[in-house]
Amino acid sequence: MSDTSLRRIVALVIALLLVYQMGAIITGLFGAAWGVLSALVVAGVTFFATRLAKAGGKRSVWFLLPTLLFTVVPLAITVWSMFAQDVSWMDRATALVPFVIGFAAPVLFLLLVYHALRVRTRGDY
Repeated sequence: MSDTSLRRIVALVIALLLVYQMGAIITGLFGAAWGVLSALVVAGVTFFATRLAKAGGKRSVWFLLPTLLFTVVPLAITVWSMFAQDVSWMDRATALVPFVIGFAAPVLFLLLVYHALRVRTRGDY
């Protein structure tokens, strides 16, 4: 499989993780209709940003900005909801671990792989 194909697969996986996580958080907070709407918005913004990144050339940050935004916002919502509860620090840490392992860490690792593949396919060393 070529580096370009791998880069596209990584970008697709990042987008799917973003859509799922934002949809799950909004569904949990406001209900299913808002969750579906937010997932569509995230998918649209990610698609639009990807198009801008392709048009932006070698040093475009359009793909990175929505990814970071949609990673930081769920993290902030998760941390805020944990601090709104009156529980111990151990309970808060235990509640945060699935989010970090299941979403934040995979997105960050995939971003590293995407960047390395982008550098290799474009020849920017």
